Amino acid sequence: MIRKYRLIGLTLILSLVGQIATAQTVSRTSYFVENSTHRHLMNPALAPTRGYFSLPVLGELYVGTESNLKLTNFIYPAIATSGGKPITFLNETINSSDFMESLGGDQFLRTDVRTSILSYGRWVGKSGFLTFDVGTRANITMNLPEELFAFAKIGMSSSEGNTYHLDNLMVNASMIAEGALGYSLNLTEAIRFGVKGKFLAGGANVKASLKQMEIAMKPDSWTVTTQGQLDVYGKGLRFDNDVDGNMILTKPIIEKPGLGGMGMAFDLGMEWAPIQNFKVSMAVVDFGSIKWKRENTITATSSGTTVYTGFHNIDPKNLNIDEQITDIQNSVLGVTHFKEQTVVGDYVQKLNPTINAGVELGLMSNRVSIGGLYSTRILDNGERYTEYMAALNLKPFHWFNLSGSYSFVHGQKETFGFALGFVPGIVNIFLACDYVPTHYGKMMMKNITIPLPLSALTTNIQLGVSIPLSRRPVKDLVDEEDQMEEVPVSDEIPPQY
Repeated sequence: MIRKYRLIGLTLILSLVGQIATAQTVSRTSYFVENSTHRHLMNPALAPTRGYFSLPVLGELYVGTESNLKLTNFIYPAIATSGGKPITFLNETINSSDFMESLGGDQFLRTDVRTSILSYGRWVGKSGFLTFDVGTRANITMNLPEELFAFAKIGMSSSEGNTYHLDNLMVNASMIAEGALGYSLNLTEAIRFGVKGKFLAGGANVKASLKQMEIAMKPDSWTVTTQGQLDVYGKGLRFDNDVDGNMILTKPIIEKPGLGGMGMAFDLGMEWAPIQNFKVSMAVVDFGSIKWKRENTITATSSGTTVYTGFHNIDPKNLNIDEQITDIQNSVLGVTHFKEQTVVGDYVQKLNPTINAGVELGLMSNRVSIGGLYSTRILDNGERYTEYMAALNLKPFHWFNLSGSYSFVHGQKETFGFALGFVPGIVNIFLACDYVPTHYGKMMMKNITIPLPLSALTTNIQLGVSIPLSRRPVKDLVDEEDQMEEVPVSDEIPPQY
């Protein structure tokens, strides 16, 4: 019976992720790719070499994760008794002390997804570039306390019981739609300025946190003490209550969903070229907020102590835990006992603004350049997620740009990235990744083999397909045709032989 409890921590994590699946929204390496259609997402002063009209969804799709989680800490190579299949950290052959030491503290996970529905950009006048975008953005932030994994791995190891403190367990997820209008132009020959305004339409936002959660495990029962807060923002969403007045979180009811909140945000950016082939740039993006209406808000609290008799029907030998997630999710959420409270007013959700600052030095007639980018994202709790990146950029033709990057902080072994901008006439193709996974394993899911990156879960991918429009009306556009020497033409009639 005791071994059955060890699966709870892992399945709790999976169930939380499953709930939310229903950070940074552009590759950093694209910052120096001049024909990247969406580089203005990082700095509104940066404009591509050509205008564009993006295809729906395919115009721009970004999926990225930022985390200190390493799958190699949770999935281990097969052993003699595992039938050739990898084993998890819950296996008894994995030493508990070694596993906990490998974590090194609380684990966090942030995931961002951005999809472009309609995107358009064109050059206007002598130096102006106008952009219009409609897209959707979804993100999730999770903080998983270190003792959650001790709870899952060790369980009740003492005959007298064990106590675990799962404080600061937090999940925050939101989905919004965005309509943006931007414009950039040259203020002088050396300074370019850009600004973008964004209208934000809130679809849903969920914030769940347990400032305190103590689980005192005894042979015959658990005593769970909680102090938590649950805030749900979204039109048409509600929960039923059980006979004790506790919210049934596992069965949300959606009726006539709609716009739950509105807001505004701004991007500001500049690019300065003090000398030839040398540029300095800086931007602040996503500075704004969304106001969620009171009538579209649900607030609940969990406070007090509950005695729980345990979980049932959990098979620790069954690694295909899909069928068990629902039962365990119901049990885990059941011990928190959230009770709905009266909502007193509207809620203002601040976005996570990002500061980007870059330098670029052009070489070989600006066909090659080296660049450095500082990027920091200000999180809800006031902390910052900062990355430093160096890039080597190749620009042999205006229709072909290639960048390779090296990130210094979060990629661990997966620190190399790339970005490719390819414009072969009637189509503009862009592909980028800041952290290219190099170490893979295999996972079976419903008889399908899925490649599984085994290093830190910090990676991203961005792709886009668009139709190119008019070119940038400037003299210094890198183009092989511009570099061709003119051959003088003589009026003399050559001699005839």
